[in-house]
Amino acid sequence: MGRPCASPSTDSVPAPDASTDPGPRERYVRKVLSLYRSTPGVLGHVRKADRTLAGQLYEQRIPLYVVADALDVAAARRVRHNAFSTPLPPIRSLHYFVGIVHELLERPLGPRDIEELRRVLGLGNPPL
Repeated sequence: MGRPCASPSTDSVPAPDASTDPGPRERYVRKVLSLYRSTPGVLGHVRKADRTLAGQLYEQRIPLYVVADALDVAAARRVRHNAFSTPLPPIRSLHYFVGIVHELLERPLGPRDIEELRRVLGLGNPPL
């Protein structure tokens, strides 16, 4: 179940097996869903609707860093809210973040703002 090997006498690199090398859309979807699952305050279950939305974000050409920042913004807002109120229930859908994605497209945050949000959440740099 591996990739075909090139003979030692050739300098060519074998083409990746299509079943093991996802295309850019699938890599994007997987990354969005991975970021979603690891976001504080998220239940962590991925539904079919979440996968569909991640594909739509790819088709809309939403940069991955904008999605990652939106997840951080929402999580930080919830942490700040919970400090003054009863805890909010877990987020159950990627759709929760769509409004913040569009907000960040219109008004991007600066690097210092993102660093502060990640500090509030106790996170390091995003694994993009």
